[in-house]
Amino acid sequence: MTINSAGKLKTRTATLVGYHGYQNLGDDIFRRLVCQWLYSSFQIETIYISTKQDGTVCCDSQMQIVPFRSFFTYISRLLWLSVFCKSLKSKALIFSAGSIFTIQPFCLIYLTLRLLRLLRGNELRVLAIGVSIGPFHSSSDQHWCLKCLALMDYVLVRDSQSKLLIDESGHTINVHESFDLALCWGKVPTVPKLAGSVPILGLVVTERAFGTCTAEHSVNCAGMLQVVREMATEIKELRVRILCVCNDESDGDRLISQHVYENLSSPLGNALELIYYENDKVEEMLGLIAECSSLISARMHAGIMGTLASVPVYQISYADKIKEFYIHSELSTQYLADHTNLSHVSLSEFLSRSLKGQLQDFAHTQKMILEEKGRQITTKLMELAEQSKPNHC
Repeated sequence: MTINSAGKLKTRTATLVGYHGYQNLGDDIFRRLVCQWLYSSFQIETIYISTKQDGTVCCDSQMQIVPFRSFFTYISRLLWLSVFCKSLKSKALIFSAGSIFTIQPFCLIYLTLRLLRLLRGNELRVLAIGVSIGPFHSSSDQHWCLKCLALMDYVLVRDSQSKLLIDESGHTINVHESFDLALCWGKVPTVPKLAGSVPILGLVVTERAFGTCTAEHSVNCAGMLQVVREMATEIKELRVRILCVCNDESDGDRLISQHVYENLSSPLGNALELIYYENDKVEEMLGLIAECSSLISARMHAGIMGTLASVPVYQISYADKIKEFYIHSELSTQYLADHTNLSHVSLSEFLSRSLKGQLQDFAHTQKMILEEKGRQITTKLMELAEQSKPNHC
């Protein structure tokens, strides 16, 4: 707490804007990390969190979590009125979600930030942490997004393309480059894969990579199902674990995960399980990922956490951000596949080798690379905290 001019105790507060309340593993990891950083670096005691719904789990025990949403749920743009109101009584406004600066009402956000600057001046710290910039749907979106960033005190981007876009924009923006925020998660379990143990194949699917498959199988879905069936025939004791890491009813992976489950039930029977991520159980899901002998992932943060757990990962890229993450982090792209060119041969070769324990050295090398990048982003966050302390964020 701090003491204001009237001598009254004033709680340290912050407002966090991101994708929360979506039952999404990656988004919840971001929220956890930012909340921990705000508490440890600035002793923030209360944090207002934008959420799709009022059910955001208040699991950050050190601080009080206060979820908020648009005043009228059917008018999404009114969220920024809520952000404005919460920021008026906050020490800091933080934007933290990897792809938050892609599709937004950027002109409205600019007006919100401009008004906050007029009313609060430099007393309100405005930060963007662990974000990518773009790709944009229009030149107008890019124009207003860059004007938003120019009003912020500090912008920490997670990839070199975002840094380059800002540097070439002509705007004066205090931008710094690092890596994906999830890399500084320090509690990823590692489960030793002993010789003779039952191999577990993890599957993380999303419609963005596999389609909806409502009328018939997409090419990617049919190809993956065929390869998994072939492996189940070859490795009799194989278990398959479908992990739905984004369990949102409208924007998540529930339907495609159920579709894959239904189409593998016949050959696998009790050796098949479908597990949904829910209720902010990050550690539980990370433990399930770590138990896998091999992981096919179309979700980036499931793949990241699998790699940090020393699991061989076959990453399917459905967006530029995933490919850019691999290149920027200097990971091997041997098992990175674009969703428009998913190779049956490559996928089959990966599964055969990984399920037989032949890719452990590869997985260990990938893990070491990401751990080093995690140390670098941790250092960046420490530097930012040190720079901000004189301003009493």
